[in-house]
Amino acid sequence: MKFLSWAVVCLFISFSGYSQNTINGQITDKATNQSIAYTTVSVLNSSVGTNADSDGRFSLTIAKGSYQIIFSAVGYASKVESVTVSAAATELNIVLEDATQTLNEVVVTANKREEDIIKVATSITYLSAKKLEDTRTWGLGGLTALVPNYTYQELGVPFQQVQSIRGIQIFSENPAVSTYIDDVNNIDILANGFAFTDIERIEVLRGPQGTLFGRNAMGGVVNIITKKPTNKTGGFAEVSAGNLGLQRYSAGFKTPIIKDKLFFGLNGLYQNQDGYWKNDTSGTGATPTEGAKYKGKLVGGEKNLYGNLFLKWLPTQRLSLTLNLKGQKDWSNNTGFFVSQADRDLALANPDKINLARVGEHERNILNSSLVAKYFGNKFALTSISSYQTIDLSFKDIDFPGFYHSFYKSAIGEKLPPQQVYSQEIRINSNSERKLQYTAGFYGFSQVGYEPSTNLAFELAPNTYSIFRNKSNNFGLAGFGELSYQITKNFKGTAGLRYDYEKREATFNGFGDASFVGGVFTQTVPDTTVSGNYSALSPKVALSYAVNSHSNIYISYTRGFRAGGVNAQKVPVNVRQTYDPEYSNNYEVGYKTFLASNKLSIGASAFLIQWQDLQFFNLVAPFTYARENVGDAQSMGLELEVSAIPVKGLQLDGSLGLNQTEYKRFNLKRVNFGTGVESSTAIGGNSLSNAPSHTIFFGAQYEYAISKKLKAVVRGEIRNIGSYYTDIQNKIEQPSYTLFNSRVGLAYGNYSLFFWGQNLNNERYLAFGNPDSSFGKNVRTAAPRTMGVTLNVTF
Repeated sequence: MKFLSWAVVCLFISFSGYSQNTINGQITDKATNQSIAYTTVSVLNSSVGTNADSDGRFSLTIAKGSYQIIFSAVGYASKVESVTVSAAATELNIVLEDATQTLNEVVVTANKREEDIIKVATSITYLSAKKLEDTRTWGLGGLTALVPNYTYQELGVPFQQVQSIRGIQIFSENPAVSTYIDDVNNIDILANGFAFTDIERIEVLRGPQGTLFGRNAMGGVVNIITKKPTNKTGGFAEVSAGNLGLQRYSAGFKTPIIKDKLFFGLNGLYQNQDGYWKNDTSGTGATPTEGAKYKGKLVGGEKNLYGNLFLKWLPTQRLSLTLNLKGQKDWSNNTGFFVSQADRDLALANPDKINLARVGEHERNILNSSLVAKYFGNKFALTSISSYQTIDLSFKDIDFPGFYHSFYKSAIGEKLPPQQVYSQEIRINSNSERKLQYTAGFYGFSQVGYEPSTNLAFELAPNTYSIFRNKSNNFGLAGFGELSYQITKNFKGTAGLRYDYEKREATFNGFGDASFVGGVFTQTVPDTTVSGNYSALSPKVALSYAVNSHSNIYISYTRGFRAGGVNAQKVPVNVRQTYDPEYSNNYEVGYKTFLASNKLSIGASAFLIQWQDLQFFNLVAPFTYARENVGDAQSMGLELEVSAIPVKGLQLDGSLGLNQTEYKRFNLKRVNFGTGVESSTAIGGNSLSNAPSHTIFFGAQYEYAISKKLKAVVRGEIRNIGSYYTDIQNKIEQPSYTLFNSRVGLAYGNYSLFFWGQNLNNERYLAFGNPDSSFGKNVRTAAPRTMGVTLNVTF
């Protein structure tokens, strides 16, 4: 794949001839008619862009053709302008409005090309850099309710999480919601949990997106795009502090090394936060030494160190090469990784208390590297995305209950061998404003993984451990294509298809096959290797009707899938060692519009999802779990998003998600290992786990200009999450709860100081609950009230 990526780059360079025409103009303020300096000017679906000078003037060199250009400046609403270049020089003057008076015109990449959000026949939540800052969204958990019918839960650390969209979710290494960061797919949930800093935007695509995004996009896609360097030199520094020992420091710098040719960007973050649980060793069986060491210790703290480096090169006007390195280290000596409270009622009665005989530790290191090459022809664009990801993890003294430690071959608590993922995507897109639009390409990946829950030492006695080991070796290829045709001036049809093939292989042992006693590893039974081949077709059909240039109605069908695989532990002979893929079919109708001169936006959708052949972990032998295809499910609901600026300075944002879910044709079968008798529990008719009946978000923000440079900002938010069950048996219920958040501060020129609070009403609710209550009703309570202050400076 490395050779292929460089071959593609060389091919792109060979295509890069260019005929020159220019677009010249000036950008001014609508209210004052004064020029707007340093506005960012970008031609959609091309590498062409610039920054206006101090007088607001800009010049672009570009080939003849039809284009859309987006203009964005700090404090102003972004604007998209269509232009046709037919002469050597084209004049284009732009007027921008204050962002406190009109909403941004929004461009998204849901179809893997830059488009007006109104024209895309998909339910999309768009979160700008400003919205992320205003809502203090520092991680995926901040998307709950902000995105309708989205919820987030985690098992102690951000890299062991469950993202749910429209009730579609699963807790396994292969998620049901796919996360992309700067065009790179995080194939495994172990790759998630990157800290949010210097984010340009987040696009959340709700509903299956299998045609263009492939595996694991059954519920939807979270697409995260970080800020890239441009011709403008700039940077930022930010410091935050708060209760629970919060310390957060971030900084970034971007600059052109050679104007219009070579650009550099670097940002980083360090974060430290204490846990909020106080440990009590009473009743845990802790030894006197353990009791003295761990009683009263805080649990759930973590430190994070993150860095993100960009190097962008434009050899020609048609060719763009971007090298990106992202790295993050997460570590803790009072980890919340995989630990829980024993019972929901006890946990909610004592939400700041946990009972562990030992307090464990963990460390995760992740490095993402990618090379994105883009060639822009007059009518098409070629893109190559080459990536390599490596992740290593270690953990020790995890009281699950029983004590678990990472182990592979030599030491308790050792780092597992690194998970390595190579991926390559090559695609071609249309990039001109024509009746026929297309996207087509190929995608491939290879993955060597060491899943943490099956690479461990279970402590039987001091210096005596039972060893579980598993190595996965997976490979996949896909071909995909999508066509959109403007049937009439108002009607547009879209059709797409993707074929995925995967080969999955696992090498593992069974319970009792290996041990580590007195520092000596002994394997009594050789490891077993099992493989399986899986394929899937993911079609898409949509029809949209443009009411006008700012309103669109659409109806669509999309399909998603999660690959089958191999169970990572040896199972009894009467249980399948492999499991089949699962699928989701989404039927949707939606409406999007901008009204009142872009002072009001509305997005609404209704959906029905049929989820087939669910994969679910089942206990099939002592200490042995197997994933099985157990049944079907259904999810249906309504979604609404509204943003409005009723008066200057006041912005109102709201979202509503209604979700009715049900398991279908689902019986959970278990064997009593003592008697050998099989029992069956009817799950059909129960609500899907972790699928709230509704999500509600309402935010109001008022900005008041005290002087030309000084402004005051006041913000309030309400988030309400409807009742749901965490388990398939519907025994662990989380009642409906409400969170109040606020942010108040001053901004003076390039400086800002804000005081903020999250969960100001100190609501105590569940952050996670056991998905199968037949093994116990273990849960985790969420964080209490958090408050803090943030100081930011930009330059």
